[in-house]
Formats: sequence, C-alpha cells, structure tokens
Amino acid sequence: MLKGIYRTLTGKAVTERRMEMVANNISNSLTPGYKASRPVFKMMDDLIGSKGETTVQQPDSTSSYTLSSYINFAEAAMVESGNNLDVGIEGDGFFVVTLNGKNMYTRNGQFTLNNEKKLVTMDGNIVMGEGGEITIDGSDIKIESDGTIYVDKKYSNKIRIVTFEDKTKLKNYGRSLFVNEDVQAVEKTPEKYLLKQGFYEASNVDVIKEMIEMMSTLRAYESYTKVDQFFSEMMSKLINLGRM
Repeated sequence: MLKGIYRTLTGKAVTERRMEMVANNISNSLTPGYKASRPVFKMMDDLIGSKGETTVQQPDSTSSYTLSSYINFAEAAMVESGNNLDVGIEGDGFFVVTLNGKNMYTRNGQFTLNNEKKLVTMDGNIVMGEGGEITIDGSDIKIESDGTIYVDKKYSNKIRIVTFEDKTKLKNYGRSLFVNEDVQAVEKTPEKYLLKQGFYEASNVDVIKEMIEMMSTLRAYESYTKVDQFFSEMMSKLINLGRM
C-alpha cells in the first residue's frame, strides 16, 4: 500500500507540473518567437532510491514518474508586419541581445529604436551586431538577407546571428529569451539562414494540441485525486482499527 501511496503522490505532483507547462504554452500562443515546452516523463523502476529510469511519452497510473521538459525549437510561421525594423529568421539561428550585461538569445525579431537610436527589443534589450551595438540614425533602412544593415544607403552594421551545436543547453528565461547555462557550449554561426525585413516569427504553440493535452492532464489529475482520497480513507480506517 505504501508503494501505491508513493505512486499516487508523485503522480499528482507530476500532473500539476504538467498542467503548469501546458497553461504557460497556451498563454504564450500569441507571443512572437515563443517556443513551446514539452514534457518528458521518466519512469522510476521502484521507490525512492531507485537508480533505474526509462523515458516514456505518456504516463500511466501503475508506475512512479519524474517530469522534466525540453524546448521545441521548431520554426513557426512568419508574420508580415510592415515595420522595417522587424526581422524574421528563416532557418537556424538566434538574435543575440543583452540583458544586465549578459548575452541572451531570441527568435523574436520585433525591434524598435530607443532614445539613443539603438536597435532594441520591445523590452528594451540591446540587439547586438557583429560590430557591437547597432545604431540606426536615418530614415532609409535596408536589412539584407544576411543581416547587413544599410542606413541611407551607407553600411551601418550586421545583425549578429548565432546558434549552438546542442540546443538542449539553452534554458527558457521568459519572454521568448533563452540563456546558455553551459560554459562549454559556444556560439557558432549557422550554416544556413535568411533574414526577412518587415516580418517576425510567430509562436510555435499548437493551441489545439495544447487544449487536448490540458484535457488529458485534467483527467489524469482527477484520477490521482480519487486514488489519493481512497488511500486517505483506508489509512484512517487502519489507524482507527489500531486504536481498538
């Protein structure tokens, strides 16, 4: 019975985390450049202290699980904005922006200019070029497919696009930003990419899929709750019997 209680409690905890992930995906379905998080279930062979784990796609109620996640970096559709500062990436790669002096990475190409005429994200993070911060002081702005920027027909800078050999080292920082938490994972130039001026990348969240996932998760949580109530009642009866 203790094994059943343990499996029920871990099942409820995993299901709650799974629901948080789904809710976060749905809430960011309209966030440009957002990449959906997907759950990864690892089946424990036995109770606490077990060394064996098996990755599965969908959990069942007969085993104990832990839950981790991965980021789905699949490309999303391009949205034409008409804003000549917006840039979409077709292919591999990320824009490099700075936040508190640290490099962050994003696929969200909705850009604007700050008071110093620096190219920034909508949150005010500086967009980096190969020559450092990008200053745009002019009205005729042309961004080539390789990221080269011409202002009033004069070369200004080149948007810096990078990628990583292993994207699993990138962690979600929020607001379509990713942070590299592995010092051994170094930036490199993507082999193939194109930049599209006047476009930005949408979220890659599949809302219908997420709604189906939410309903499945709710059903699983209800099942675990019923089992939890059963074990609670059983334990109460056993305690009362022990007092007699």
